[in-house]
Amino acid sequence: MAGLTILAWSSVASHLPSLANAAATSPTLWYLTRTTAVAAYVALTLSVVLGLLRTIARSSAEHLSWVVDELHSFVATLAGVLVFGHLLTIKLDTFVVFSLRDLLVPGQGPYKPIAVNIGIFALYVMVLALFSSWVRRFIPYRYWRAIHYLSFVAFALVTIHGWLAGSDTNEPWLRALYVGGAAAVTFLTMMRLFARPKVVRQPA
Repeated sequence: MAGLTILAWSSVASHLPSLANAAATSPTLWYLTRTTAVAAYVALTLSVVLGLLRTIARSSAEHLSWVVDELHSFVATLAGVLVFGHLLTIKLDTFVVFSLRDLLVPGQGPYKPIAVNIGIFALYVMVLALFSSWVRRFIPYRYWRAIHYLSFVAFALVTIHGWLAGSDTNEPWLRALYVGGAAAVTFLTMMRLFARPKVVRQPA
């Protein structure tokens, strides 16, 4: 029995390097990286769209349910969580080795440095915009509003980052997602800029 046990352990030990290599090259993390990236973009787009709809409604003296405000805040936070998951899976994946510095400091990284650097700037802008919303009650409204406009910058940078860095960018469905998201945000932004405020008539 002891001999069989030693033989079994020896067999397992001899296969450990190959098992480790298989785990290191497993596509699971790569799929998670792509999934969290796309999900984060969808959440960010929805957050910006909801924010614009809320602003357009208020400037037009229309009433929106409080659910829209809560959903806007929730989806924005969800986008931040998904971005964190995106970074985490990139760090854990060993197919392309990223150091913490590569993920947080612009430079010459191991993969498409220009696209990655744009993503890093987008990360900081997103964090600033989210943080300003979390501390909104503690800062003057005009400061919060000025910082919150950075959401548009974050959306633009994330769109460019995804288009340049994504391994699935050539897929029609992903191109449609980027173009559709950008078109929706651009259209609503134009509505916000050029829509005339609703005039409430006073009774004679």
